[in-house]
Amino acid sequence: MSALNLTLSTLERTQQFGALLAGLLQPGDRLFLIGEIGAGKTTLARAIGAALQADPPLTSPTFVLMSEHHGTMPIWHGDAYRLPDGSDPLAHGLIDERQARGLTIMEWPNLLNWPTNGGGVAQITIALQPGATEEQRIAQVDWADAVRHQRLRDALHAAGLEFHDA
Repeated sequence: MSALNLTLSTLERTQQFGALLAGLLQPGDRLFLIGEIGAGKTTLARAIGAALQADPPLTSPTFVLMSEHHGTMPIWHGDAYRLPDGSDPLAHGLIDERQARGLTIMEWPNLLNWPTNGGGVAQITIALQPGATEEQRIAQVDWADAVRHQRLRDALHAAGLEFHDA
């Protein structure tokens, strides 16, 4: 898996990163967002949704587990925070065959017992943590798809976003 660390100095930079990432995502992708409360998971998900013209706009799905959105591709946005550790995402309705047509964004995926990557599903994991200032976030991006990882590196470089290999 290819990994990089990215410093997002402002909310605008986080939104810019979300838009760049959205341009590389494909139907069937699973985007896992990991981080403590307030780390910026929903903010990043919202930016990706905005870039994909999500309707309705993405909000925190904590109380509904999974919300469905229409846009340039379907988006399923889930949050496992309220589920017991080790829960089965299939049993809780967080995985279904329709997701092959769009993007699944899952917050708190580390609390679930996800099936191993396979069946054409690309998994992107982004671990977020607060930075030195209130708006700053540090993102570690792990992406097994080497081609799209390089495209992300190229897009980040072109946009002037600060990153380095993890």
